[in-house]
Amino acid sequence: MARVNLAHLWREHWGRILAVAVGLAVLGALPLVPDAQGEKTVHTFTALVPPVVAIVLALATRRLLPSLGTAVVVGAFLHHGIADAVPLGLRDYAWKNATSAWHLYIIGFTAALLGMVQVIARSGGTHGIVDSVKGWISSGRSSRIGTAVMGLFVFFDDYANCMLVGPTMRPLTDKFRVSREKLAYLVDSTAAPVAGLVLLSTWVGHEVGVLDEQAVKLGLDERGYALLFQALPFRFYCVFSLAFVFLTSALGRDFGPMLRAERRAAIEGKLVADGARPLSGGDDEHAAPPEGAPRRAWNAAAPILLVVLVALGGFVYDGGGWAKLSTNPALVASFTFWRETLGASENNVLVLFVAAGAGAVLALTLPLVQGILSVGQAFSAFFSGIRTSAYAIGVLLLAWALATVCTDLGTGPVVVGLLGGWVSPAIIPVATFLVAAVVAFATGTSWGTMSILLPAAVPLAHATGSPEVLVLTMASVLDGAIFGDHCSPISDTTLMSSIASGSDHLDHVRTQFPYALTAMLVALFGGYLLVALGAPLVVSYVGGLGALVGVLFLIGRKPMALQS
Repeated sequence: MARVNLAHLWREHWGRILAVAVGLAVLGALPLVPDAQGEKTVHTFTALVPPVVAIVLALATRRLLPSLGTAVVVGAFLHHGIADAVPLGLRDYAWKNATSAWHLYIIGFTAALLGMVQVIARSGGTHGIVDSVKGWISSGRSSRIGTAVMGLFVFFDDYANCMLVGPTMRPLTDKFRVSREKLAYLVDSTAAPVAGLVLLSTWVGHEVGVLDEQAVKLGLDERGYALLFQALPFRFYCVFSLAFVFLTSALGRDFGPMLRAERRAAIEGKLVADGARPLSGGDDEHAAPPEGAPRRAWNAAAPILLVVLVALGGFVYDGGGWAKLSTNPALVASFTFWRETLGASENNVLVLFVAAGAGAVLALTLPLVQGILSVGQAFSAFFSGIRTSAYAIGVLLLAWALATVCTDLGTGPVVVGLLGGWVSPAIIPVATFLVAAVVAFATGTSWGTMSILLPAAVPLAHATGSPEVLVLTMASVLDGAIFGDHCSPISDTTLMSSIASGSDHLDHVRTQFPYALTAMLVALFGGYLLVALGAPLVVSYVGGLGALVGVLFLIGRKPMALQS
């Protein structure tokens, strides 16, 4: 009988083993968890079972669709009972999610952009961009840094960030053997942190709305946007997450599963692991331009630029900004104007869908007018790109269905109730960060987590009478939600990062988790805890950045000696 090498087994499958162990422990302990009155309650168990099932099965089996589907089915039986689980489950979790206008716009936005990207590649536009920037992107390091820098520029929406940066930079990172997992990390870890930090993004409206409601209820002097602005210097996780992206990119040092992925790509030339199932990646048959076709960067830059301009213009229109501009065009240079109009946009996914459609039309038109592609070739490439989104759309639909299940069962409030009993005033910012992380991880939504926790956490922090604790707590909820979202395999933005980067989704989650956890620990102890104890803000930032650099030099390694 062959001996089992336990060390090798743990090294290769630690994520699955840990997921199963934690999942079994949680499921075994849940029925014994007391409610607020100290009595056993079945509601705690039912609320947490579906997300635990989804996460454990996904990490253990590496089969995402069956894992999500099983969790949704389990949730349907728990919420509706055996008799009504099938008809009501199909109605609430399948039909309503598949026909939701919000979801359809996101699906349309994703499909249109993937189709557009494929046409751009087929017309030689992507090759033109590669040719135009290869003078300064000439190594793995510069391609990684370039990806991160591009992520900073697409700041106005995290969805747009993922879907524009990933496909645009993928040919360059592929050329220099940067793994798809690393590309997905670069995309994912710039999208939400950037959108969360800037005050001119689609996130502003949601965050300001929730904070403003609490400001009115508590009788605060400041309103929603002012509170958000005050919390900005204390967004430690977002700042350290972005800093870690640039540090790993510039130093070329990695650790854990990401180091193995980078070594595989650098040494073996395998951008994805053997047996991986990328959520998209393009159809090579339709990606290469016709022989002898010109490689014009403008054929790629123009559609992408149009998407950005239409999106920004749409946000302004939806936020009521055109009326102000018609009377005073100089407002276009006003920070206040952009903050108010972008924050007031309520139909951002519709705007993104229209922007992606406009970009797709232009991407199809340019090669036809120039005679680079025939009508058949152009549309064949476009629908090839859409076909690559089929699996990803299925995953998104099931992730949304699971989010609905969590809402119906009260997963978020249950987590808050379970973890809120041990919160003391001295550690409110740290505790609320951890609670937000757990809720976002379990539900896969950062916005939903903010909506759940801010109404509970802000009054709690306000009751301490400390303005510093209040601001720190608001920042910790917002950042904790983003961290949990980064680590969750059922998060839509994490899924879209995998789609945009052509990465196996579970490989992306597995490789990103240690990096997100590193930034989180530095933010938690070097940021929220230190400042809550009275340390100056500069000490937190200088010490935190030093800790990140120290981690990379202590446990980080370069994938190969010649890797730049």
